[in-house]
Amino acid sequence: MAKKYVNFRVGGVPERKDEDYTVWTNDLLSKLIASKTVVDPCRSTYGHRLLESEVVYVVISGRGTMEIVEYTNTEEGHGHDPSHGIMHKDEYALAAGDVILAEEGDYVKVINESDHDQLVYLRIFDKAGWRGRSPDIDKDPQSK
Repeated sequence: MAKKYVNFRVGGVPERKDEDYTVWTNDLLSKLIASKTVVDPCRSTYGHRLLESEVVYVVISGRGTMEIVEYTNTEEGHGHDPSHGIMHKDEYALAAGDVILAEEGDYVKVINESDHDQLVYLRIFDKAGWRGRSPDIDKDPQSK
């Protein structure tokens, strides 16, 4: 039976909360995950690569940037070893109402550019790519 959630709420307690952002994840459906992320002002997600999953991002409020990197190694290690070089890199300005379709293998990082406002977005993706927790918690390998 369908369930209704109000005010973009897709889960109960935060799945992940730290000084940069908070993620709520709802895995009540059998094939899809619904997740809400709130990025604090002047902060960003750590970045993550999409494993066995495509993701629909829907920006609810705020403004920022999404960085998407496709590395030249497209096998199992895709996106985790920058020594293989960047094949393609895009940067999208984000604003409320934007929808971004990210493909499997893409490395995605979201940056809130506001000094005062939170950046809020929903993610809808298939359960096959979920690792039992929010994909956003994988640290950016380039920041090490």
